[in-house]
Amino acid sequence: MLYSLLLAAALVSDSMTLDVSAPREVRAGELVALAIHLTNTGKAPMTLYLRGRPVAFDLIVTDVHGKIVWRRLENAVTSMVLQVRELPPGKTLTFEEVWTQRTNAGALVQPGEYRVKGEVLTDTDAPLETPVHSFRILP
Repeated sequence: MLYSLLLAAALVSDSMTLDVSAPREVRAGELVALAIHLTNTGKAPMTLYLRGRPVAFDLIVTDVHGKIVWRRLENAVTSMVLQVRELPPGKTLTFEEVWTQRTNAGALVQPGEYRVKGEVLTDTDAPLETPVHSFRILP
């Protein structure tokens, strides 16, 4: 499948949108709710070939310079098992995670601007990727 970026925070094709959500602002130390939303915007059911059991998805938080601060799948082993999912028209698959504002090394991050991007692993070498969403951690 070929995909293109929409100006909003969503990856789109003629029958699918893929986006990532995060709060605009959180206070330092608060949990950060992150989610990837994959929606069938077409008129027919969509067959998805998703890797992992449960489905393997990644959320990648970077600083404003693009340095990875936290990655959900850092050092994780994911299954090569494929799940075949039918997604009816208008329906959305959501993959959620809570980030504790800690780096993969365990250090608490500093207040400031951050970016998050989501990836859903499929039967291809390249994951489905969301556009980047910006958010701020307040003191």
